[in-house]
Amino acid sequence: MINGEEIDVWDGYRLWDAALDADARLWKWCGGNGLCTTCAVLPLAGGENLSAPTHREKFSLATWWLGKPLAFIRKRWKGKPIRLACQAYVRGPVEVVGLFGKKARKVRAAHGIP
Repeated sequence: MINGEEIDVWDGYRLWDAALDADARLWKWCGGNGLCTTCAVLPLAGGENLSAPTHREKFSLATWWLGKPLAFIRKRWKGKPIRLACQAYVRGPVEVVGLFGKKARKVRAAHGIP
């Protein structure tokens, strides 16, 4: 489930592609290359069912706090298990919500997350 949209995918399917297929309205400025961090998601359930973070994902999230255009949100999400949908692959049932966009904001509010 991504931003409240449920979709069935197979093991090893990229979370970012699932979001596109489900029309989950996940942001994607860099086109899924792991550079911009706009596809950042917060796992609500089943986070252990995502692939291990890639080197690019770790680097992008580490530098996200330093100078990316989205650094203004660092206090809100620092220390949370943030993942990049373009770098995460589904290994089982998972529910995630995006950090950006109106649809994601509504889903987060429904879960009591600001």
